[in-house]
Amino acid sequence: MNCTMKDVARVGGVSLGTVSNVLNGIPTVTEKNRQKVLAAIQQLNFSPNYAARTLKTRRSRCIGLIIPDINNPFYSEFARGVEDSVQAMGYNLFLCNSDRNAAKEREYMDALLERMVDGLILFKTHMPVEEVVDFSSRFSIVLVDTGRDINIGCDIIKVDDYLGVQQALEYLWNFNHRRIAMIAGTKDSLSSLDRIRSYNDFFISKKYSLPAPGIQHGHYDWHSGYDCANIILDRENQPTAIIAANDLMAIGAIKAIQERGLSVPDDISVIGYDDIDIASLCTPTLTTIRQPKYKMGEHSVRCLLNRIESRNSGQDIAPIITTLKTEIIVRNSVSFCETNTQRRSV
Repeated sequence: MNCTMKDVARVGGVSLGTVSNVLNGIPTVTEKNRQKVLAAIQQLNFSPNYAARTLKTRRSRCIGLIIPDINNPFYSEFARGVEDSVQAMGYNLFLCNSDRNAAKEREYMDALLERMVDGLILFKTHMPVEEVVDFSSRFSIVLVDTGRDINIGCDIIKVDDYLGVQQALEYLWNFNHRRIAMIAGTKDSLSSLDRIRSYNDFFISKKYSLPAPGIQHGHYDWHSGYDCANIILDRENQPTAIIAANDLMAIGAIKAIQERGLSVPDDISVIGYDDIDIASLCTPTLTTIRQPKYKMGEHSVRCLLNRIESRNSGQDIAPIITTLKTEIIVRNSVSFCETNTQRRSV
């Protein structure tokens, strides 16, 4: 009979988390529940190889990684940094794609829990905080780009998105652009909200009214960048520049601009965000804000393995928040704006 941890939980009348805690030797399980789990294991003859090994060593030497969109080259490069680091340390990696869906995240978290991974790297979670806290009581978790600085017992890796947008806007400003539109990310993304805050603060600091072309929200693919750019370009007061929340949307914006017979950058300049490989291959090559994607993956693994070691040794270390810096990569999609009609705020 091919049994799973869910079968053990069902027969034992306990939760899946309790089964995991017993198998991993977590001392908070009551003796009554521990006996239920052990009895169910014996009844079902539950002993797959990975479970037997983990019962003996309390280590599976497996790490889980959940990313929002495997089709997005940004996450692929981050995942490469994770995979290279994990393999170098003698671990195996389970890669999962959540499609920015909280229910799918939960399913993968349960599946990884059942496989008794030693820890998890969770990128841009959409689950409520209390659910993340619950899962973090069962295995070590590192959160990436969560936007949540609250103390939930997990290390957090993030990039200074506020700074990144400031860098982009300052660069455009120095090229005499004042009517700067923004294609932002989704409205439920905390990093997107941070970038919008940076956009608004920038014009306030310059004592200029917010640009008439304003902000449109996309979904991080080139199609939404294309659609958002067309909405912006249909307005009477067209921008002289567009900043997009990622390179894929920036490339979609370039396509929309060029289809109207306009030139990038001579008529409208465009700046992206991420610096994926294709940013240097499109026409024109894309000026963009580089996020240290591979480095984020490496650092996530270091934090997670440190957390796992501390947990196994019974140490209680405070969670660490690491903020990495962005940098502007100058290519050919921005030029000097000869004229603008943006008015200074009163």
